[in-house]
Amino acid sequence: MTCDLVGSPAVDKSESSCVDSEISSLAGYRYDTEQEIVNRASHIDVDMKKIEILIENGMNHFPSSQEVLFGTAFDLYKYGQRAGINSKGSLSSIARDTTKDVVPVFAAFRRYYNSDAYYADTMIQNAFQKQGVFKAATVDQRKRFLTFALRYMVTFMAILEKIYNAKLSCSLGRSSEGGIRDLDIAVGYYVGSLEGKEDGGSYDGSLIHMLAKRMCVHFGTCTSTGHAWVNERIISLFYAAQGEVETGACDSLDRTVKEIESALIVPLIQGILFSARGNELHYKGLPGQEFYPEGYALAQSILPVIDDADQSAATNIKNVMVASFPGQDDDKNSNNSARVHRAMKQAILKMDIDCTKVGSFNGYGFCAGQAEPDSLSSASSASLSLMTLVATSFVLFCIV
Repeated sequence: MTCDLVGSPAVDKSESSCVDSEISSLAGYRYDTEQEIVNRASHIDVDMKKIEILIENGMNHFPSSQEVLFGTAFDLYKYGQRAGINSKGSLSSIARDTTKDVVPVFAAFRRYYNSDAYYADTMIQNAFQKQGVFKAATVDQRKRFLTFALRYMVTFMAILEKIYNAKLSCSLGRSSEGGIRDLDIAVGYYVGSLEGKEDGGSYDGSLIHMLAKRMCVHFGTCTSTGHAWVNERIISLFYAAQGEVETGACDSLDRTVKEIESALIVPLIQGILFSARGNELHYKGLPGQEFYPEGYALAQSILPVIDDADQSAATNIKNVMVASFPGQDDDKNSNNSARVHRAMKQAILKMDIDCTKVGSFNGYGFCAGQAEPDSLSSASSASLSLMTLVATSFVLFCIV
């Protein structure tokens, strides 16, 4: 739809009533914040892509300089492409944001990660510098972990920090401009710049918005137009939040912010489950790619949330997805997707998440009373379905 079809109100005093090329939009989400500010936020996906390319070049073209290129990528992470030294806007500064305490669930992250407020930055630095668990990881595992940690671990908390800052601004009676700006920046972190302007975005994106589109295919949660239901819901909620900030409807805004938070977790949950199934298929020698580093990063992104709801469920997921990394390829216990499914279902029923919106995976849902898988080979049709799933996974869950 073009703006000339909609027209402009008679009271519009602007000299130009319709300039489609200047529409400020991210995957169809219209924003009023200064474009440079939103661009700075949404272009974090460009910095991420450059980091991936640097490491990929080291892996494929300059093997003798792999660690040098890791170092160059690390500098890009720390300082950013457009930012000056130690200035705001770099991926590192986002991961180390000191205002995350405004997010209620951040207390759970502090507890879970032994009081490390910079948990994401700690893991990312270890991966860049081959420290901690990454001492035993391959170059490919480090690269794939970094890709997913930046896309999802960093952005998930960054989005929450911005939407809760908007809520705080409202409750303190501040000007609506700051709250609207925080909401628009949050959408920038959620959608990214590579999705483009069109409704629903493109398939060039890489952040949580894109993850939701990839996962909806496998979980039956795509809309009739081929978009992820959860993306349409989140964008709708952001529009509602805009109006609530502008009118000072702080109680309503509180509910909307919590709904956005719950919806954001859905594609991350789906990604963990998808990774667990792909890993088990790989372990059992069936065709397809393993997703050990991806699953590790996705699990670390929300395990504190799960732990806050159900500690035993979080422990079961951790034992499969995290505990043996990077040596999961040889560990049977790290390839039990049914255990992850059951634990995730157990946690979802205690979290503020609509189980029907998670969908179903390989015929098994996440609501009370729905059947649960005993093992990957519990039904021949399930095995066949999963073989098809993994055969297409390189397209739908790859990090190119």
